[in-house]
Amino acid sequence: MILKIIIGIVVLIGLIFVVGATRPADFSVARKIEINASPEKIFPWLNNSKQMNAWMPWIIVDPKMTMAYSGPDEGVGSIASWNSTGQMGIGSATITESILNKTVKTKLVYTKPFEATQFAEFNMTANGPTTTVEWSVRGQKGLIMRTVCMFMNMDKMMNDTFDQGLQKLKSTVEATK
Repeated sequence: MILKIIIGIVVLIGLIFVVGATRPADFSVARKIEINASPEKIFPWLNNSKQMNAWMPWIIVDPKMTMAYSGPDEGVGSIASWNSTGQMGIGSATITESILNKTVKTKLVYTKPFEATQFAEFNMTANGPTTTVEWSVRGQKGLIMRTVCMFMNMDKMMNDTFDQGLQKLKSTVEATK
C-alpha cells in the first residue's frame, strides 16, 4: 500500500512538471508612471547604477542583499552587482544602451539560485510638464519557474513590485526639484 502511495506521488509530481513544460517560456512585464518632472531630471536616476538602486524595490524585497558597483558611474558599462543569501541570490545589472533623456537598457544576469538572463528597459516620453516612464523586463522562464507559476501569480507579484519601484522613483525625483 505504501509503495502504491509513493508511486502515485512520484507520478503526480512528474505530471505537474510535464504540464509545466508546456507553459510558455517567454515573459514580459511592463509598467508605467507619470512623473511631475522633465526627462532631464529623471534620466540620472535611470542611467546611474548607484542612483538607480536608491529607488529600486529589490532592497525592500531582500534586505539581506549587498550591492557592489563597477565600471563607469553612469551610462553604458555601468554595473550594479548584488549578493544575497535571501530571495535575490547573486547577479548583476549592466547598462547596455543609453540614449540621453530617452532610453536606458540593461542586461540582468542571475547566477544563483538559478541561472537566467533578462533584459530591462526604461523609456521616457515627455508630456509638457510631466514625463511618462515605462519600465519593462523580458526574458524566459526555466522549467521550474514555469511549473511554479502554475500555482503562484508571478505576474501580479512582479507588477506590484514594479509599481512600488516606480512610485519610489516618482517620489524621489519629485522631492529633488
